[in-house]
Amino acid sequence: MQVQTRGIILRQTRIMNDKRMLVIFTERFGKISVASGSDSGRGRTKSSLAYKPFTLGNYDLYKVKDTFRMGRGETVKSYYKIGENVDKYLEASFVLEFTDKLLVENEPVQALFNLLSDYFEILERRTREYSFLTTVYMIKAIQICGYMPRLGECVVCGKKNTDFSFYIEGGGAICRQCAQDNGLIYKSDSDIIDKIVFISRHSIKDMEKIYLETDSLEKMNSLIRGYTKYHLDISDLKSEHIIKG
Repeated sequence: MQVQTRGIILRQTRIMNDKRMLVIFTERFGKISVASGSDSGRGRTKSSLAYKPFTLGNYDLYKVKDTFRMGRGETVKSYYKIGENVDKYLEASFVLEFTDKLLVENEPVQALFNLLSDYFEILERRTREYSFLTTVYMIKAIQICGYMPRLGECVVCGKKNTDFSFYIEGGGAICRQCAQDNGLIYKSDSDIIDKIVFISRHSIKDMEKIYLETDSLEKMNSLIRGYTKYHLDISDLKSEHIIKG
């Protein structure tokens, strides 16, 4: 059966006879693996861009039960400017790898698909502090997929409206007293938690013109990456090691 869907390439792997296996985040079918011919992605034509990263494409696929084979790809929008900036390229590569790890195969997530498209749009235009946009993407992505940490109350006692620390192992905010009772070193980062809550309540497009001080950005990055590593087992990403140098 021939089917059509929009999609974004998450990764590709060469297999036998110089053919490729593409992992595509599609609008219609979610994350799927697609067998592709050896000529897919070669050259610099508009159609060949559809098989490269940072491109939104239309794909004609042949579906047999739960397997897919590539028919034809057509570029809808190529975010080629991302590849012209090394820092942007690394951040976008991290987001693709993170999204690949986050998604379950064959489960469409329209809101996440839209988020990824918006991320590329904004990253292409952004002039600095690209890692903030990546962290915004991660927060919105785990929120969409149902993995958002509890931030409105203490995860231990349920207390609200107090100063919180971020308790990674507990999955969210923890009050001063519970932090002490659990042998945790209390660190006042309620401001960082407030920023995460703010991001969760706004679209990624609302974040386009927002920038953070370096210290706040580093703390937020550390918290979100620590949380996704502990609770979602998303760690040791190749692109993350490159970013860190």
